[in-house]
Amino acid sequence: MTKIQQQFESIINELTRPLNGQYPRPWMSDATDPLSVPLFIVGKNQAKAYPTNRLTHQRHMDALFNRAGESCRTLYDEMSGAVPSPTRKNINRFRAMLEKEGINDVLETNVICYSTPMSSDLALSGHQGGAKHGTEIFEVLLRFIQPTVLIVHGAGTAKQLSQILNINLPAPPGKTSEPVAINASRMRIFVVPSLALPAWNKWSSWSDDYLKQVAKMAADVLRA
Repeated sequence: MTKIQQQFESIINELTRPLNGQYPRPWMSDATDPLSVPLFIVGKNQAKAYPTNRLTHQRHMDALFNRAGESCRTLYDEMSGAVPSPTRKNINRFRAMLEKEGINDVLETNVICYSTPMSSDLALSGHQGGAKHGTEIFEVLLRFIQPTVLIVHGAGTAKQLSQILNINLPAPPGKTSEPVAINASRMRIFVVPSLALPAWNKWSSWSDDYLKQVAKMAADVLRA
């Protein structure tokens, strides 16, 4: 393990300590070395919490790095009762499109890496500090991993990311719009409509064609 890998894991180890009865979830990925992942799929914040009474912190860490017989996906299946959320199903569909374009190394994350059933629940007293801490985690991921491509889904996500990066990202596109990659420092950012319900329902009928275009354009960026 390199020095930067050790430093990164040490920071993630601290940032994923229990908060309000849950372990913050920084990402979902198949990678054993997240530092090597060139593309992020970014949402607002995840719905499924990992309660501290259902697993240990060490197991959570092993699953994040897909080691010691643990993995992000098997742990998610366990925590969700093997019933993936609609958002998870949509992300999996999009991941399959990316894989067809040769993009296998992906990190699924959120601008707020802290779980609540609804984003609006972040304001509740039971989640005090969750939004701030979850944003700190995401900022650490950007700083250490420095992805080449971000695919940002949802208007709320784009707004939050605009504040983090101090740039003006556009609103998600409409049906007649073509995908556009926004330049931001070393990254290219695609803003797409939300993969989460209920916003998903408004564009599900044309989502396949649009997301396939995004996948192809992202692959072109990574190959350049």
